[in-house]
Amino acid sequence: MNGEKMVHELSQIVGPKYVTVEEFILRTYTNDFGVSLPRRPVAVVRPGSTDEIGEIMKFAHKNKVPVSPRGGGSAQEGGCQAVEGGIVLETLRLNQILHIDEENATVTVQAGVTFGKLMNSLEEKGWKIGVAPSGALAGTVGAHLSRPGVGWGNIKYVSQGDQILGVKAVLPTGDVVNTGTGANPQADTFFRYALGPDLTGLFLGAEGAYGIVTEATLRLYPYPEEIYLERFIVRDRGVAIKIFQEIAIHNLTCYISAPLVNPDYVLFDINIEGYHDEVALRKERVRDLILKYPGVELRGAEEPNKFWSYRWYNTGMEFKEGIAGVVNFFLPFDQLDGGLRVMREIIDRHQIKNYVQQVFPGPSASEVVALLFHFPGDEEEYHKIRAALDEMMDKALEMGGAPYSKGRQWAPYLKKYLADTGYGKLAQAIKTAVDPNHIMNPGVAGL
Repeated sequence: MNGEKMVHELSQIVGPKYVTVEEFILRTYTNDFGVSLPRRPVAVVRPGSTDEIGEIMKFAHKNKVPVSPRGGGSAQEGGCQAVEGGIVLETLRLNQILHIDEENATVTVQAGVTFGKLMNSLEEKGWKIGVAPSGALAGTVGAHLSRPGVGWGNIKYVSQGDQILGVKAVLPTGDVVNTGTGANPQADTFFRYALGPDLTGLFLGAEGAYGIVTEATLRLYPYPEEIYLERFIVRDRGVAIKIFQEIAIHNLTCYISAPLVNPDYVLFDINIEGYHDEVALRKERVRDLILKYPGVELRGAEEPNKFWSYRWYNTGMEFKEGIAGVVNFFLPFDQLDGGLRVMREIIDRHQIKNYVQQVFPGPSASEVVALLFHFPGDEEEYHKIRAALDEMMDKALEMGGAPYSKGRQWAPYLKKYLADTGYGKLAQAIKTAVDPNHIMNPGVAGL
């Protein structure tokens, strides 16, 4: 279908103001925040409601037009880029906080609500969410839960997916589905595992492969009386991993801000929040646990307090060395040291000039992150980074790791290791069942 006809059809749904094929606008949607090659959409459409998204998907299904959903575009694996002949569907107009239910400690939001807006609105009422992304405040709720969402708070609250009680989603055919207790037209969304299979989980971490989440209901927690931070430096990476593991196993309910992993040390901050008396108790327990290990330095609270106050701006500071290719994947604690060592060997072998290695510790597994930087126009460094990323993804799955944010970047490797497994066959069968024309973000996660 040509662009002119597509604009006419989509304009009937969302209005002419919210659909475009103008080249200078399309160019702004060709990339995400990573190093994937540009992909130009045929059109960009910006719906403002679930009903409009349903009509867009009916049109796309009928005409076999690929659709790639996009939130703020801050992902780095190519999952929100268009495929050939396809359109980008941006969700940022779905930006309403629909209901803060203080009696049941839940909040229902549209998918395009940013974390900045959500967290500020909740804090004014004395509430907070469990997990927030480690990226910018402009990140959207819908995009985060599609990945499946770790960040600040994951060692205590696990992941964004674990905070979701139910969603409203538009299927590739245009049909609308509610999950959790909200599937019952007579009920609110207050419990996820009800009425039958956990269909909420179908949309979490799927990056739009099975449909577009338009609303989500999240758990709420009282805003803490006190937030206490301390910074530690550990000279031995193996000791640092033992510390992360022990904190998780003993459920000491603190955050560990993404440690910087360097050859000579690991630097990390401990964040403890809650009522004044419980913070004091947990602070002593955590400090005793950490300082019993050799080679640990306590650096105090001044620097981490600065970091916590400006944590949302640090994402931008990381990119002073250019744009970044990223590989991030989960490993259990007993494989974490080996995984970090292998990633570092690949970085060194490809002679990457600027990079950052980090770890997000979790309750049962940790996210290994490698950011490889280059400036646009440096073709030699770009090709080195591209080769290193490809080797890292293959090696991560070979050693038993599980990718976090997959996009299209991981697709060849997920197919290599999973296509012939029971899991891979079931995931593809579900894809075929809900998306018979294969138009819904084709290629993400190898589907």
